[in-house]
Amino acid sequence: MMIPPNEVVLGSLLGSCSFHKNLELGECLIKELVQMYPDNTEYHVLLSNMYSLAGRNDKANSIRVVLRSRGVRKVPGISSIYVGGQIHCFSAGDKLHPQIQEIYMMLDEMIRKVRLAGYAPDTTCDYYGYDQEEKEQALFSHSEKLAVCFGLISTQAGMPLYILKNLRICQDCHSAMKVVSKVYNREIVIRDRNRFHRFKLGSCSCFDYW
Repeated sequence: MMIPPNEVVLGSLLGSCSFHKNLELGECLIKELVQMYPDNTEYHVLLSNMYSLAGRNDKANSIRVVLRSRGVRKVPGISSIYVGGQIHCFSAGDKLHPQIQEIYMMLDEMIRKVRLAGYAPDTTCDYYGYDQEEKEQALFSHSEKLAVCFGLISTQAGMPLYILKNLRICQDCHSAMKVVSKVYNREIVIRDRNRFHRFKLGSCSCFDYW
């Protein structure tokens, strides 16, 4: 590059390392990213998950210990969707929305349909101490999934859904959104911390690199 790479470039490259399981390059990138933004936990979590996938749970645990010792906490994920002239915000496992019962009913339906269409929960993520079922339930209630479910019950069939996420979309939600866009024939645009993702007919504009 003609100019030094910034956080977005290095973060995207780290995401690609996760996709390709290139742990050696990922370790090099995290050093630079930590120097740029030491309080950004997204990259620590991503590297921790890479260690777990590689069977190096000792290294994965050490990252969490370092974060705790520095008093750094994971920033909660918040997803927002604009419907009916109002902004509706959701956090993971949210129970506060006035239509939360309807949202979770749609979530159950959505998960059932996308599983039949080929979606499989990615339980390799950062949920230490959880069993398989608990990991899946935690993944299903991520903020962007709740926002999409609200959009599905609050808008006419075929209308696109536009969602804003304050953090990087996780691998599981990214996989799920591709299938949701195909099953429900909806264009879903999610602006996460790194970039825009346009999900349509089972694929994403980022080609799975973000």
